[in-house]
Amino acid sequence: MIWTKPLLHLLVDIEPWLNLVAFLAVLKAGLSKRFPSMTAYLGFRCLSEAGLYFILNEHHYISVSLSTQTLTYIYSYWICYAIGAVAIFFALQEIFTAVMEPVPGLQRLGLLAFRWVSVASIVLVLGMTALPSHRNGLNDILLATVTSQIMRCVAVLEIFLLAYLALSVHSLGRSFRGRVFGIGLGFGLEAAGELICSLMYTKPGSMWSLANLFLEFGSVATLLIWSAYFLLPEPAEEREPITLPLTSPLLRWNAIASALGQRPAHVALGTASSAFFLQDVEQVVDKFLTKTP
Repeated sequence: MIWTKPLLHLLVDIEPWLNLVAFLAVLKAGLSKRFPSMTAYLGFRCLSEAGLYFILNEHHYISVSLSTQTLTYIYSYWICYAIGAVAIFFALQEIFTAVMEPVPGLQRLGLLAFRWVSVASIVLVLGMTALPSHRNGLNDILLATVTSQIMRCVAVLEIFLLAYLALSVHSLGRSFRGRVFGIGLGFGLEAAGELICSLMYTKPGSMWSLANLFLEFGSVATLLIWSAYFLLPEPAEEREPITLPLTSPLLRWNAIASALGQRPAHVALGTASSAFFLQDVEQVVDKFLTKTP
């Protein structure tokens, strides 16, 4: 499409600046202690986006062929994305921990499930790369397979977090105006763009393709959402410790979840001592003798 390339150029040009705005907004809001993993992710994203933007425009500064520039950008992008995926894992875990703070039992089980799902996703990616049809193929096909699978796995985790927040945010004493939900909403929007891009991404091609346009739309929308949530004041009740009513069913599930995995208490039950038995017999004999004339 004729309009795809100029629009994608515009989104690529403004994304590094939006990254910087979101990172500065986190620091300004004082969230580096509350969400250190999220802050580190945004900081890494600022550096990686600046480097990738330089690669896209390096032909203005040095003599480089178009094919070399394209390959350099593609491999640099996916290396940064793999590192960013690890940072996203810790950021998602951090958001889940924050929203589940009122119910530590369910929080513990949820973190275990989250980590096992992540491990299963990694195994799935490694399994896809080990398939004969991809292992014996060309490097670009292998790269497309690995990167698209990684993108889908990360996108699924992000969408699951957003769906969970949307369904349970009020039950856990939070609201849609809180920054916890805002971070989850941003990850969900980014995941939507990544999922569409991964489904359209069959092999490395032009950097100005329609698939990358969806990816950029998701990234820019995410950064705008995060910047708005970080810059706007958060409601006071969102910063206070969350308490649940005694009638909340989550407290029952939390008690059950707290008991799961814990070793039950044991009570030693031994046989009665023979000394106590002889004392009882002696008392019976004494009573009988006192009653007998």
